[in-house]
Amino acid sequence: MNTITIAHLSDPHLPTEMVPPRLGERLNKRMFSYFSWKGRRRFLHRPEILAHVMTDIAASGVDMIAVTGDLTNMGLPGECRQALRWLEQMPAPCTVIPGNHDTLVHDRWHQTVGLWQPWMGALPFPFVRRVGNVALIGVSSAVPTPWFLATGTVGARQAARLRDILRETARQGLCRIVMIHHPPVTGLAIRRKALTDIQDFATCIAQEGAEMVLHGHIHTSTLSSLPGPLAPVPVVGIASASARSCDPLRAAGWNHITVTPHATGYRLGVTRHFFLADATTGASQETIFELPSPSGCFSGVSTPA
Repeated sequence: MNTITIAHLSDPHLPTEMVPPRLGERLNKRMFSYFSWKGRRRFLHRPEILAHVMTDIAASGVDMIAVTGDLTNMGLPGECRQALRWLEQMPAPCTVIPGNHDTLVHDRWHQTVGLWQPWMGALPFPFVRRVGNVALIGVSSAVPTPWFLATGTVGARQAARLRDILRETARQGLCRIVMIHHPPVTGLAIRRKALTDIQDFATCIAQEGAEMVLHGHIHTSTLSSLPGPLAPVPVVGIASASARSCDPLRAAGWNHITVTPHATGYRLGVTRHFFLADATTGASQETIFELPSPSGCFSGVSTPA
């Protein structure tokens, strides 16, 4: 079977000269995000940097782009429409999940995040999208929270569905890559920004397994792991795709992931591409993970449009 390639990016916080939200839209948590954008974040998330990232991804010729949330800054309908146009211009098939900034407050699904449903699988969350022998499993940890919090929650219903999906895709021998916005490893996010049911998620992975977990949220490129039933499960985070920084771990970037099946399992490779504020570009040395197959059989090929 052929190698499948995936571009993982996150938290583009699509840079825009935002029209101030209407009174009814800003008498809530969005007010703080608007002032944060106008005062500081618009200088940190730059359209020219995001353009460099997307040009690099386009040149790589990947099979799938995986975006782990925070396409917007306040989750306003206008921002979500802008994100829709951005998704329509993707240089490869794309799978997306929402982040906390996309769901700051309760709003109309079909006028906000629901606009991106063509780039998700069949809902409810978690959804599954197939590319070759890879199953991308989209979990949503994006829930509205009280002011001053940016926590995420998977919830019992979604966790139960995730168990079933992991078990079924394992039975099919697929390489299971879970997408979630909040980092599922303790200590990566401070308490007010962490996953509230992080132990429940970790227990699910420990019992059912996965071949990799992708996340964003903390605007830092990280590499960690969770216990799995057969071997540690790699957990890979990436910095904001539009971040202006001189720190290679916080500068804008994307992860180039390769998935190659072999007789006893999968070989996954991760190379991080980064773009510093001084226009310097670079790439990390590839990190290789040799993982046993969850099943002795491989199923057929199904590539989303």
